[in-house]
Amino acid sequence: MPTDEGAVFDKEYFFEAADIEPMLTYGTNPGMGIKVSDFIPELNDASFEKSLEYMDFKKGESLVGKPINYVFIGSCTNSRIEDFRVAAQYIKGKQKADNVTAWLVPGSKQVESQIIEEGLKTVFEAAGFQLRQPGCSACLAMNDDKIPQGEYCVSTSNRNFEGRQGQGARTILASPLMAAATAVEGKIVDLSKVLELEEELI
Repeated sequence: MPTDEGAVFDKEYFFEAADIEPMLTYGTNPGMGIKVSDFIPELNDASFEKSLEYMDFKKGESLVGKPINYVFIGSCTNSRIEDFRVAAQYIKGKQKADNVTAWLVPGSKQVESQIIEEGLKTVFEAAGFQLRQPGCSACLAMNDDKIPQGEYCVSTSNRNFEGRQGQGARTILASPLMAAATAVEGKIVDLSKVLELEEELI
């Protein structure tokens, strides 16, 4: 919303969007996030230690290169048509990795219809992605859309609590574009570097 003309603020902050790195989570709450190029922090805290134990991560570890077997693009948070357009643009002409199960779950029947009408479903299915029923799905392990125990899932949902996507499932939150790149590579990648490399090849 625009501010009133002549409004004065105590502080103003300006950010260059190009300088903001892709983020992902390493723990079991949404606040446990880092830049993709960063390392898991070195903290001495009981809940922090418990979270790393559940995720089977170590302090000081990078998540880049971590193999991933499930990718979930969906939930109310990131399942708008704009999110699927971004993911489809990246995926077009590519194939998901053989080790990855990739699920797409629209946030509504309307978004599902748009995905089909705009030809995005064809793009996704050609790349090996599965379009599932609109709704919550693997965001909270509903229906048959559950992540097996011990498996990692890069998810565009907004919760990564213990067991959220299935008993013993390990959730890493990321953006739709980050999730799409993970599905293609079969592992977590530094998205900024991947996009730079693609631009050089064009």
